[in-house]
Amino acid sequence: MPPIDHKHVQRLYAFHHWATDLALDALVPASVVQLDSEWGGSFGTGRALLRHVIGVERVWCDRWSGHSAKSLPEYPRTHTGREFKSEWQMIKKDQKQFIDALTPAKVAGDLTYVNVKGETRTYPFSDILIHCANHGTYHRGQITQLLRDLGLPAPSTDFLEFVDQQRK
Repeated sequence: MPPIDHKHVQRLYAFHHWATDLALDALVPASVVQLDSEWGGSFGTGRALLRHVIGVERVWCDRWSGHSAKSLPEYPRTHTGREFKSEWQMIKKDQKQFIDALTPAKVAGDLTYVNVKGETRTYPFSDILIHCANHGTYHRGQITQLLRDLGLPAPSTDFLEFVDQQRK
């Protein structure tokens, strides 16, 4: 399969950033107690879900730049939804800078990194970019369920909602 082009990557990440912003904006009111409450999702608590979601975004952004983290970042146990949103804003800024500076050669090349298990992996860079955005979509679904379980309104993050917003 041919690699995706730069314009497609920019649009994919514009959607990813828009949708993640909406989901995390909705979690801003979540308290420490709410995030630490037992939850039926695959991570056990909202905090564990957010640590994974935000942490993996950081790890992949760092991998894109040639740095392989040995583990996910730790976040203070005092983080509320607002602080996780703040962490995301920094990552989003770094991702956007990286995506905007991508060259066709970089998109068409490979990315080699060491995963958190210490294993060296190599994939086409374009596949990594698709994987990261797709991973975000998967976890936004879990965030939506968390929001509903906490009694908070859950926004629609469907791609066609994004398309409609872009038309305005």
